[in-house]
Amino acid sequence: MVRIAVVGAGISGLASAWFLRSQNHNPTTEIHLFEASTRIGGVIDTLELPLNTNHSNSDLLVSSDLLVECGADNFATLLPDALNLVREMGLESQFITPQKDFRIAQVVRKGKLIPIPNGFSLMQPTRMGAILATPILSPLGKLRVLRESIIPRKINDEDESVESFAVRRLGRECFERLVEPIVGGIFTAKADQLSMQAAMPQFLRMEKEHGSLIRAAFAKKPSANRETRSAREASGARYDQFIAPKRGMRWWLSELAAPFQNPANPNLQLHLNQPIKSLQRNDDGTWQVNQSTFDKVCLALPSYATAQLLTPIAPNLAAELASIEYASSAIAVLAVRKDEIRPEALCFGSIAPSIEKRNCLAISLSSEKYAGRCPQDTVLMRVFMGGSLRPDLLELSDDQLIDIARKEIRELFGPHSEPLFRHVVRWNRAMPQYAVGHLQKVQRIRNLETQLPGLAITGNAYDGVGIPQCIRGAKQAAQRLLA
Repeated sequence: MVRIAVVGAGISGLASAWFLRSQNHNPTTEIHLFEASTRIGGVIDTLELPLNTNHSNSDLLVSSDLLVECGADNFATLLPDALNLVREMGLESQFITPQKDFRIAQVVRKGKLIPIPNGFSLMQPTRMGAILATPILSPLGKLRVLRESIIPRKINDEDESVESFAVRRLGRECFERLVEPIVGGIFTAKADQLSMQAAMPQFLRMEKEHGSLIRAAFAKKPSANRETRSAREASGARYDQFIAPKRGMRWWLSELAAPFQNPANPNLQLHLNQPIKSLQRNDDGTWQVNQSTFDKVCLALPSYATAQLLTPIAPNLAAELASIEYASSAIAVLAVRKDEIRPEALCFGSIAPSIEKRNCLAISLSSEKYAGRCPQDTVLMRVFMGGSLRPDLLELSDDQLIDIARKEIRELFGPHSEPLFRHVVRWNRAMPQYAVGHLQKVQRIRNLETQLPGLAITGNAYDGVGIPQCIRGAKQAAQRLLA
């Protein structure tokens, strides 16, 4: 009999446990999944709540429920790992794609929302006509973007920040007005510290292989493959590449956890509200997890929590893990009347450049992205605040954050009535920061990890913060343990 402990029941821990079960051919293997909190999911959670309409200044009467995502509300399929897992689970029919209407993102310029140019994907321009037509950039800024095709490629492989790369290739104005807010909305990170190699290696490959982001866009015909078509249709993000569970992310994670909650199979167990306070390596190579002995251990925790457990065992490894910084964020969720939103403001979401000096990183219109999130005459909005750019906002109370969110939504989108629903979600030290040199740090962590047989470390702090990357890392962790 082999006993395996998986510590942490976020998406990485759940996926690790799933793969340990599905790829293991020994029917006597025990897999125990430990979670310190009272629920699974980590920074992913879904609330299903009634819409409160008991406001004196509102005549909007509805009885439907809200489906509120507290963290990630979808995942990309361009990297196939998450989609492959969904297919392995037999659940693909339970996932939906973004709605067709309002499939654009907007950026704030001088207090007004302006659509991101068609074909501008993260930081790659693929439609020059759209760049020339956009009011987001000045004439000089547009010319500088067009010059990207003749800017010499970088001659060395040293890591650089996203800001360094974007300014070098596209110019300062394009970076400040488009790239920086897009990147900030995704990574909640400072672009002058965020590693290109770790966060956006695809653009480094474009520069290396084609000498230019623009030339890479035209290296293949628009109809040549799905990725190229998606880039040319993008408005900031490739929305056609995303899917979401109809019933919310928590439902999907509950399906992942279901085999570990089946009394008919005592070899698979989920232990909620059981924090791991001590981890020891025994002389015979087994692991002592609290008071229980296991042959192998998978740590699917934030890197700082993994560091605490490993400090007595492997101080050098623990020091590397502890050196990865994290940012905190808050999400103010508001449900507002749809008839109060300016028609031209309807979109999937908006982002705010730092130079606009606003109090939000981004605003997502959840109900416009995916059907079934709220009643048709209501819009469900999520206002993202904090991150490494504005950590001071996390010191405010929930009521103060709601006031800020209402002001942002009123000024940018129009709603002025009392919200039909309000809720604040706080994620403390939840978003790892991939600083310049991050890949080299991860390589040192992996090298030190190999010195501890029977241990696997996984999570969003290492090889990507997205759900597909977390699932890929979880599968690799399971393979290392089973090997």
